[in-house]
Amino acid sequence: MGRNKTLIAIVMAVALFGALFTLTFSSKADASRNSLPRSSKIRRTILLNFKPEATQDQIHKIFSEVRQNISQLKGVHNLFTGAQVNERGTFKYGISMDFDDDAALKAYRADQEHRQTHNKYNYLIEGAQITDIRDE
Repeated sequence: MGRNKTLIAIVMAVALFGALFTLTFSSKADASRNSLPRSSKIRRTILLNFKPEATQDQIHKIFSEVRQNISQLKGVHNLFTGAQVNERGTFKYGISMDFDDDAALKAYRADQEHRQTHNKYNYLIEGAQITDIRDE
């Protein structure tokens, strides 16, 4: 009977040690994960459809002006414009760009050339969806 008590005590000690070991290292991993610097980068994706009366020449001109205006803004990178390649997608066209931080996104929103281009061609847009995703 004494041998069984000793065996139970050893099993409990091992289990307790295992639990403490797991808690110690998972807490350190959580702490190091939480202490990593948060990225300030933001990706904006604009999905859109044009009205049936929009010609391919007009669409090409819109994307050309978007590339010309937006690519010159400070803090904007990886600008993509073009047709959707996924045939199951709801939207047929898209614009995507990365911003260094909130300030670059704010400057983009306030930029007069960007706003003028948007207002100039808004009558050709049938529907749109915009997402801003912060890189983590």
